[in-house]
Amino acid sequence: MTQEVQVQYYASLCEQLYNTTSSDKRQQIQQELDREFPTFTDAAPLRSPSNTSSLILQTPRDTASALRILLEACPDPFVQTFCLSRLRQLISSQFSIFDTDTKKQLRTFLLEYAFVHPTLPPFIIVQLGTVFALLSKLGWLDLEEYQQVEPDLNQFLQASMEHRIMALQLLSVVIQEFNAPAASRYSSMFKKASAGLRDTQLLSIFNMAFKSLEDLMAHQIPFANAEQEERMKQNTALLLLRCLSYDFTGTSLDESGEDIGTVQIPTSWRETFEQEHFLATFFRAYQEWQPPCSAKMMECLVLLASTRKALFTGEQERDRFVQTIMQSTQTIILQSQGMNDENNYNEFCRLLFRFRSMAPLNELAEKPFFEQWLQLVADFTLKAFQSWNWSHNTLAYLLGFWSRLVESMTYQQHLAEAIKSKLETISVELVHTYIVSYVQSVPNRIEEMLDDPLEDEEALVESLMMLGKIARCQYQNSSAALVSVFDPIAVEYQKCVAQLGSTVNDQFKEALDIIETKFAWLTYFASVFLGSRPAYMSSDEFDAIDGEITTKVLQLMEANQNLQSQHGSLLLNAKLDSAFIYFFQQFRKAYIGESSAIAVYKKPSEMFGISNQVHMLNVIVQKIVSNFQCWRGNEELTKRTLELFSDLASGYSALRNLRKIDAVRYLLHGNQDDGNVLLFFDQHRRFRMVYYTVLVKILLAEDVDENEFEAFMTRFETPLDDMATLTTLENFRTPRVQQLLHDTFRDLRGVLAALQTKRHYLYFFNWFYPDYMPIVLRGLEASCSSALASSASSPPTPNVTGAITLVSHVLLKFLAELVHNRNQRLNFDITSPNGLLLFKDTSRALNMYGRFILDLPVSQQDRLYPEKYKGIMICFHILAHCLGGRYINFGAFWLYQDEAIDQAFQMMFQLMMSIPLDDLLNFPKLTKAYFMMVNDFTVEQLKSIPMLPMEPFLFILESCEQGIQIAEPAIRTHACATLDHILTFVVEQESSMIKKSRKSQRRASWCLEYVKGNPQLLASLLVVLFGMLLFDNNNDQWQLSRPLYVLLLLQKDSATKYTNNVIFHQLPERKEMVTKMFNQLNDGIGWTLAKKDRERFSHNVLALKRELNANQVTLTPLSASNALSNSPTLS
Repeated sequence: MTQEVQVQYYASLCEQLYNTTSSDKRQQIQQELDREFPTFTDAAPLRSPSNTSSLILQTPRDTASALRILLEACPDPFVQTFCLSRLRQLISSQFSIFDTDTKKQLRTFLLEYAFVHPTLPPFIIVQLGTVFALLSKLGWLDLEEYQQVEPDLNQFLQASMEHRIMALQLLSVVIQEFNAPAASRYSSMFKKASAGLRDTQLLSIFNMAFKSLEDLMAHQIPFANAEQEERMKQNTALLLLRCLSYDFTGTSLDESGEDIGTVQIPTSWRETFEQEHFLATFFRAYQEWQPPCSAKMMECLVLLASTRKALFTGEQERDRFVQTIMQSTQTIILQSQGMNDENNYNEFCRLLFRFRSMAPLNELAEKPFFEQWLQLVADFTLKAFQSWNWSHNTLAYLLGFWSRLVESMTYQQHLAEAIKSKLETISVELVHTYIVSYVQSVPNRIEEMLDDPLEDEEALVESLMMLGKIARCQYQNSSAALVSVFDPIAVEYQKCVAQLGSTVNDQFKEALDIIETKFAWLTYFASVFLGSRPAYMSSDEFDAIDGEITTKVLQLMEANQNLQSQHGSLLLNAKLDSAFIYFFQQFRKAYIGESSAIAVYKKPSEMFGISNQVHMLNVIVQKIVSNFQCWRGNEELTKRTLELFSDLASGYSALRNLRKIDAVRYLLHGNQDDGNVLLFFDQHRRFRMVYYTVLVKILLAEDVDENEFEAFMTRFETPLDDMATLTTLENFRTPRVQQLLHDTFRDLRGVLAALQTKRHYLYFFNWFYPDYMPIVLRGLEASCSSALASSASSPPTPNVTGAITLVSHVLLKFLAELVHNRNQRLNFDITSPNGLLLFKDTSRALNMYGRFILDLPVSQQDRLYPEKYKGIMICFHILAHCLGGRYINFGAFWLYQDEAIDQAFQMMFQLMMSIPLDDLLNFPKLTKAYFMMVNDFTVEQLKSIPMLPMEPFLFILESCEQGIQIAEPAIRTHACATLDHILTFVVEQESSMIKKSRKSQRRASWCLEYVKGNPQLLASLLVVLFGMLLFDNNNDQWQLSRPLYVLLLLQKDSATKYTNNVIFHQLPERKEMVTKMFNQLNDGIGWTLAKKDRERFSHNVLALKRELNANQVTLTPLSASNALSNSPTLS
């Protein structure tokens, strides 16, 4: 096949690769191209003349040459895309074995190729620049030629205009790549290259780009057409932006954030920055250029405005810099330059925000025109607030500008009174305008169905908290501004309610919705006013103002609740109730637990008799209870209400005060069926547990005795006693009892979750066990048998089956919580049999459920997890808690041959083997529970069990082989630990067989027999573990090294064969290095099970990985067929 025909063939493949719509076809073509142009980093065998291939490429250098030939012969974008992508992969993995001439030739080729093709498409230039940058970074420390980035591209600047534009784009790409965070493998090397470029060439590149900007502004560059000029502007602006965005300090800051701090321009750049026309040139470019180039220039100005103060020679130079920014921004505002473009507008607001961050208020206030500038920015902000629908995402920058400005007033002691007064006046005006604009926007938003910020509370309050800080500048007048908007709407609300008759029509509901949505906004504003209270500057005057605001909100809430009491759920408003909940959250943060804040209760005391924290907590709890009653169908609002309840119970003083509240006392001593608690609604069932967890935390806030705890638990005794009297399974299967089981044991699980100490856990245990434990067993048995009966129906009824399995899941989850030794709460006394008895009942429950789930047919694949695997997962959790809890003396079961432990383990084996391995690994929660369980099982019980059947033993090993290949750290850790335990047990048995009696030999020989009868298992494990350490890019070498060490003790011959094969299949240039590294794995190891030998091996493994990374070595993986094949003996 001639070269021309080959080129056409590969060009056709490249075009099909990027144009085909068939994923199978694309994969097939990709594999063919990968075979033809190998990078020698996959498990494919090395190419040889016997392979049916057009090319014979034996080394990475051959591949690089072939890609260069293909690029030169076919200037097609598809070919260029593939070749540059493949070249990047090749360089990234094999750069270290290229000789010096090859490295130089590659770099020279890229420069020459770019010079010969100056009109390449922009995306190809980006790819080419990326490869060029990668080469430069990898060779920066070794080859002086690789450090000549800017000098080598200077030749482009002296050629045609297209070459000049290409040079600007290439430099932008190179700087971006040098500035990108480095992968851990090359971290140290790339950081040094990045610092080298910064110290030697970045300034000259920036100066060249700035000179291009000056030439563009002076119109001194001749262009062939307007399109060429536009591309020149775009690439000049982009290069300047990339230079200014460089990580000058080497700390890899995330530039996507807005609060990244000062831009640390090096001192060597001082002369450039202090040029008289420097900053003005950027502003003039912004003013004269059209979007998107103008937006890029504004981005540059944002970074320039963030320049560190120490860069400048003295105060005079810094003052000139600051004044230029102030005067230029003033001109932009006065003339509204570019403000009709959203990107320009957004970046200009960012400029103001970042400028204020870097220029202190006292520095700005010294400027003679500061007050004029300040007023202009204020006017601009006011217009922005009024134009909320233009670009509302930018308002956060303006709020940030003003919040930082007024915050700094608190510690500026020498600020002129005129400026303080000006800022206070502006702050009030800003607050008033913002409030009015957003309140007045409500009808438009509803009528035009616009996005409502109230529906995204998290994003909303982030901006509103800055408004609260602005309000604190002149708090009395700002709060008066809030009240001035609040009161007229309150009057309007009263009129609207007064017009309400016995029937509610649509027109009234629409009018009421508008008013209440306005109130929702006002309540959020009131919330951030309180939430911005600075504890270190609190005063009775400001606290009294907060009390007046609180009174307004409470009055509104009272009126709203009166309306709801008259008309029920017909006139509920979720946005307003969400605002009330948020208000109480902010009041809690500001005043609950603050014993000295008495003034805040002055006005509420006059209006409502709320004179202290306890009274206020009572109001909050009443609102919480009201929400539980009214918002049964709104999951989000119920969740937020429950979060408030939980937060109230998280503070020590608030928690103790909650015990004093009548409403809480009623909840603590009330009946489960009261309307004041979570009712039996489907929407609330998943919140019931949290609700009772909070209640029990409140109950236990004070030192309660067992009698008080049992008094609280009486609410559960009625349903439990009712169920205890049921005599047949048929009684348990009735819908009423099934619902009772579901709700009662979900609630009890919430109670258990709150018990963190041994004493409190024993309160519950003594109350529940053994009297009510049979209900769990009978309920589980009834649910399981009902589900089997339902599944046997023709056709099966998934809804019924799902409902019944849901009850069994609730019972199992309760049991999992009951046996969970959280915080060592289950440490029974040494004379207590409770641990043994609890496990016996647990074993019965597991066997009962296990027999059911093994027989349950699931016809629909999408029902497999909820109906079958979820229950098994909970069983795995139960067993893991029992095995890992260390409160059960399992030796007693073996000693007295109690069948409970044998039955539990037999069911464990049956359950795990009932799950196909693919399914076990494809459901993350099931996977995690399984590996946690087998890890706990193999720690001690593996050595105690008289006989483990071969099938589960092999299944555990096979699953662990797959588990260590899962990237999830917790799963990999458990899988490695399980293998370590099993393999250690095998080694121990093998080494001690001679010392044991024949009887002992028979008892322990099962383990050795299984291993010897299935030698492929350990060999396969060896290959996988070694492969994960050598070829996989992960950070789990320590975990993987633990089982590998023990495996090497068992598989010495296979290990030798494997390492020889690894060395044999490496590129010739690397064989000596790899041989040496493998030999170093043995250094200082006595190959025993002693801890010091294990630790030494892990240390050697980590050292091997460090050396591979330091030398930029990517080993060629072995395929499954040649991992343990016989290769030529290596010396």
